[in-house]
Amino acid sequence: MGKLSFLFLAANSPWTYGLAEALAQNYPTHAVQFYDWRTYYPHKPTWSKRIPPPLLNRSIHVLPSGYAGRLEKLFRFYLQQLIQNWCRQLNQKSGEHPWLIVPHPDFAPWVRKIPNERLIYYNFDDYVLYRPDRKTKILEQEKELIERASITLCASNSQLLTLKKRHEQSSSKIHHYPHGFVKTYLNCQPEIPPEPMTVGYVGNLGDRLDWQLIYQVIKACPEITFIFVGGLDEQIMLDQGNWQAIRQAVLALPNVRHIGQVPSDKVAEYYWSFAVNWIPYVVDHPFNQASCPTKIMDGIASGHPVLSTDIPECRLYPEWISIFNSAEDASDRIRKQFTLVEKLDIYEKSLKQLEFARQHTWQIRAQTLENWLLQLY
Repeated sequence: MGKLSFLFLAANSPWTYGLAEALAQNYPTHAVQFYDWRTYYPHKPTWSKRIPPPLLNRSIHVLPSGYAGRLEKLFRFYLQQLIQNWCRQLNQKSGEHPWLIVPHPDFAPWVRKIPNERLIYYNFDDYVLYRPDRKTKILEQEKELIERASITLCASNSQLLTLKKRHEQSSSKIHHYPHGFVKTYLNCQPEIPPEPMTVGYVGNLGDRLDWQLIYQVIKACPEITFIFVGGLDEQIMLDQGNWQAIRQAVLALPNVRHIGQVPSDKVAEYYWSFAVNWIPYVVDHPFNQASCPTKIMDGIASGHPVLSTDIPECRLYPEWISIFNSAEDASDRIRKQFTLVEKLDIYEKSLKQLEFARQHTWQIRAQTLENWLLQLY
């Protein structure tokens, strides 16, 4: 019997790459990024600056626009051959056919020549929300992957329940697999105090945030500095009024500091620097309902308090995430956190929080996946 090996299709996101990086600590792994021309050339995305493990191979492929949509059939044979070639390379290293991790329904036609027993479908969102006009096709391709795959991973518990209900015959193969975090995000110096009286948010500043609530909280807490680290995301996913104008008003408030985008390798330092981390998402936003925010584990790994609106995935960590239901509730909970800082047991709680976080690194997530696969075979 050979060793495990893995091929990641579309490792464009931090979570797919984080898992690939963790698995490559022990097994030959190939992570691939796919882009169309219009996406790639204006932004020139690159890999993380972290030094990759010796067993990790990485490649970026840029294709004409429409390669995964209206022109998919023209590129299907080429992509099938490309994937099979990568599988052969991994087979030579490990002695067995690699596990193919497919993180999007669009890839279903490209992996039809891959054995079912080597397929993993990795779902981290409700993909129909991105392209409602392609709903039928997306659901058909997702159904194909779930029925074929040996195992389906769901980043969010919400998607787990949705897919189990939608695909009852395959429900036993569908597992909750929340995002982990890169171990360098774990606060290694919790004894160093954060910047006093600060509340921070890291991420794109788009319509997934409840800007009206944010404005009310900040106005009610003039003695507290609110810090936003992230770019201004102009994509409108949900019609919720003039949120961009409210966002502008928020960023203009005197007790607000907007830092803008920062390199991914610097993100952890900001989490550690905030006295309180918060996730002020729009509760009924469909993306927020279906997702597993990376901010959950990144925030917990800071060792500092985490507050959130009532997002389904955040409810799973009641000991470490305090849920607020209104602007007044949020203001009260934030002030309460600052009064607790003066108590001696706050440091002990921080250490317990960091100990909990250690069980949720990508290395631990990788071990969980390894165990599931070894149970299958």
